Amino acid sequence: MDDKVAIVGIEYSQGDDLGLTRERLCFRTVRGVLDKLGIDRHAIDCFILASNDFLEGRTISNVFEDGPVGAYLKDETKVEMDGINAVVYGALRILEGNYDTAMVIAHSLCGHQVSPYLQVQYSLDPTYDRQLGLLNELSGAALQARAYLRSRGLDEGWLDRAAAAALANGAANDMVTRSLDGADESKVASSSYLYEPLREMHCYPPTDGACAIVLASAGRARELTDRPVWIRGFGSSIDSYYFAGRDLTRSASAADAARRAFAMAGISDPASEIGLAEVSDLFAYQAPLLAASMGLADADEAPRRFAEGGFGKDARLALNPSGGALSAHPVCATGAVRVAEAFRQLRGEAGAVQAGEPRLALAHGQDGLCLQQNTVVVLGI
Repeated sequence: MDDKVAIVGIEYSQGDDLGLTRERLCFRTVRGVLDKLGIDRHAIDCFILASNDFLEGRTISNVFEDGPVGAYLKDETKVEMDGINAVVYGALRILEGNYDTAMVIAHSLCGHQVSPYLQVQYSLDPTYDRQLGLLNELSGAALQARAYLRSRGLDEGWLDRAAAAALANGAANDMVTRSLDGADESKVASSSYLYEPLREMHCYPPTDGACAIVLASAGRARELTDRPVWIRGFGSSIDSYYFAGRDLTRSASAADAARRAFAMAGISDPASEIGLAEVSDLFAYQAPLLAASMGLADADEAPRRFAEGGFGKDARLALNPSGGALSAHPVCATGAVRVAEAFRQLRGEAGAVQAGEPRLALAHGQDGLCLQQNTVVVLGI
């Protein structure tokens, strides 16, 4: 998909407790990206909000945010859950030819206000799984973690090293919630078990956050910035709900989403062509599992390389130099933040976590139990 839709500006914030209402957080984030571009809301043709009614505790929650984001008297719609899906939807709205610009605003407040695990709990089969109370987001991830460890001959110490490596990346990024200077795996190993083999620091930290992304058609993009980042391809896929028949040691839907995105982007050898990958790794084992599933790394080599820092910012493929979702997970905004981090990297604006000069980057978002639904976006300059 050559130079048809570009990202021209981003603004995001994350924190353990930002101390803001949703409306104020959305207003501040949108105002930030508009000011960066030197435009006002009238320059935006359509708005796409990404949030979740269940997490917000109110139905049709986007109507309360239309005013703060500037969407009143504008074409506005909503995408539930991960914000990367809203980015794809925004690109499609521009590709259909009726709009030249689109504003995506994804947000969640879950640092101290609501358990983020509840939305997955209430998506389970209501007649069996939910009532039995054995299956939930964490127990499902623990089952997948155990399957992955066994398939690769890894022990629980590997999980400690993998988490420490991810958090060490986040230590250099002032935009994350949780970091670990020095990659001290003993600190990870001393955190409490949630579901064996997963400890607290093997799992994502619930985070407040919002991310605003402005998309534009080719002609409009060049008017708004001299450094557009182009959407080269995207793909989305969803796996079966039940574990039966699923190979938990990989993600078939992530592989399928990546295949679709690479085909659209004209990428034949992702392992050599993609220079940066920002994946939504909600648990310590997921970054190398996802990289291997998407064809970015060898399945047997990826776990060792990741835990030893072999995918750091100086590597040929930098994997989550930002610290990823293991350092900050604002739920509905997490996938959008992966897009924003890739945007910063491609423009050379990532500061202390800048990973060389990548030309092509991959951003990823997920939803559901055990990587059930995945979306991949390929970006380039």
